Amino acid sequence: MSDQRPVVFAAPGMYVQGPWILGSCGSHLGQLGDRIWGLVDPNVWEEVELALSDACRAEGIGWHSERFPGECTEETVSALTQAAKARIPDVIVAAGGGKTLDTGKLIAENLNLPSVMVPTIAATDAPTSRVAVLYNDQHAQVRVAKLHANPALVLVDTAVIIKAPVRFLVAGMGDALSTWPEARANNAGARRTPVGGVASRTALAIAELSYRVILEHGRVAKADAEAGRLSEAVEAVVEANTLLSGLGFESGGLAACHALHAGLSAMPECHSAMHGEKVAFGVVVQSVLEDWGRRERKELLRFYRDVGLPATLGAIGLGGATREDLEKIAAISCAPGTHMHNLPAPVTPERLVDVLNSLRD
Repeated sequence: MSDQRPVVFAAPGMYVQGPWILGSCGSHLGQLGDRIWGLVDPNVWEEVELALSDACRAEGIGWHSERFPGECTEETVSALTQAAKARIPDVIVAAGGGKTLDTGKLIAENLNLPSVMVPTIAATDAPTSRVAVLYNDQHAQVRVAKLHANPALVLVDTAVIIKAPVRFLVAGMGDALSTWPEARANNAGARRTPVGGVASRTALAIAELSYRVILEHGRVAKADAEAGRLSEAVEAVVEANTLLSGLGFESGGLAACHALHAGLSAMPECHSAMHGEKVAFGVVVQSVLEDWGRRERKELLRFYRDVGLPATLGAIGLGGATREDLEKIAAISCAPGTHMHNLPAPVTPERLVDVLNSLRD
């Protein structure tokens, strides 16, 4: 019997990518409202806040902004929601990395307003999705909030992104690479996605394209980014890291890679690792859990070596992890309700510990 659940595909209202687009984004913003409250990462304040305020001024849009304090916690979101509410905005704009964007999405959710995402790094697929990850003050993941709507607008200025450290771009590649293995496994297993229903053919095709674009263009994109060249390879990877990965994971489904991320995030030794780096290691773990073919796994590991993604416990900061440490990671990753249970075959904490132990070197 066929699955009776509906196919569901979610996406942002509009996605705009290219160099220097922030200078002309006022017309897009003006379609959403006349009063904007912005949250901007202090690391990009001088360039990005100025570009957004100038673009709003040129269109006669009211603009007020505040600096992101550094962590997406329940307390931060609550305080900033009250600050934004006092300004009576029509739209919430968030500019910065994934935690800044997630905070902006949560503020917009609390105020029942449309959100605009302005990623200044291409490290995650957070900009397009209707989910937000909350952490505590110790930087450990607390929960994933499911929101009512995707962002109304995503503005990706690649002239800004190319200035960020290359590590961000590479971490985003790791996140994007997980999209196809997870969607493929989920579709063969639990067949449930973050937006409900089952994956569409469109979502699965986008997820696979995300994987292929990274393997095809990732090496050149890294070299070009290191040289400050805004090339077609860089544009392709930014699109894969942000748009393809975002659409693919949300409407295609998640599995072991992101389940393991929650477990790794609980370890202080992993706090210096970026989201995409932890997820990238999760792809290697999932490849062992699913017993991928030799050619597919060899292709993946060769790419990791060439761009510098972590494929071992040591590379993710856990070279000295004890069995007790691995059991803690496994318990969190395999807890009831995690994405680990979306795989076609059950994974026990004991099995996960064995796989992690096999990836020490």
